[in-house]
Amino acid sequence: MHAKEPEGALKPALRKAMAARRDALTPYEREALSSRLCDVVVAQALQPLCLKLGRPLTVVLYGAFRSEADPAGVLSWCVAGGHRAVAPRIREEGGGMDLRIVTSPADWQPERYGVPSPDPLRTEPLAAGERPDAVLVPGMAFDRRGGRLGYGGGYYDRLAEAIGAGRLPYWIGFAYALQLSDEALPKETHDLALHGVATDEGLIWFAEEGP
Repeated sequence: MHAKEPEGALKPALRKAMAARRDALTPYEREALSSRLCDVVVAQALQPLCLKLGRPLTVVLYGAFRSEADPAGVLSWCVAGGHRAVAPRIREEGGGMDLRIVTSPADWQPERYGVPSPDPLRTEPLAAGERPDAVLVPGMAFDRRGGRLGYGGGYYDRLAEAIGAGRLPYWIGFAYALQLSDEALPKETHDLALHGVATDEGLIWFAEEGP
């Protein structure tokens, strides 16, 4: 695992600016944009991947916090279509996250800082050795070259390490279009490498074509 590196003034300033953009959205706007974003992910990433693999998918998503883009529509699609949705939970002893199977909003509970997390009394862990097919990755900002500005904890970087390298899963940034930066974001060598970023305006693939 990588230790969290000291940050200069640039990343905190970018986080603050992007948070202000998100927070300026009304609840109605967040709901409408999140719904459109979920439709983009399903139509342009998950359905093609399901057809390619010829089997149900295992999709990692998260519980939206504050003004984050909400992947609840993807959870609904997974449950309705016989796919499996799993969500990360920060381990109580620290050291990263594990994945637990979720099926409804009732499976979440507020954890550290009020962030929604799978309730361990209502959810089962993903079996050891099972790998997801796609991971929806939150963040404060994304650029058009695969760069991501996270929240500073490095949890998704460590989750990627825990899952390991391979053809799958696809790591897909999940955000409003207003979080997409035309300028390259600061990037460290250990930062998570994304396959694409989805916004309410469409999905951009990076190093390789999508499914």
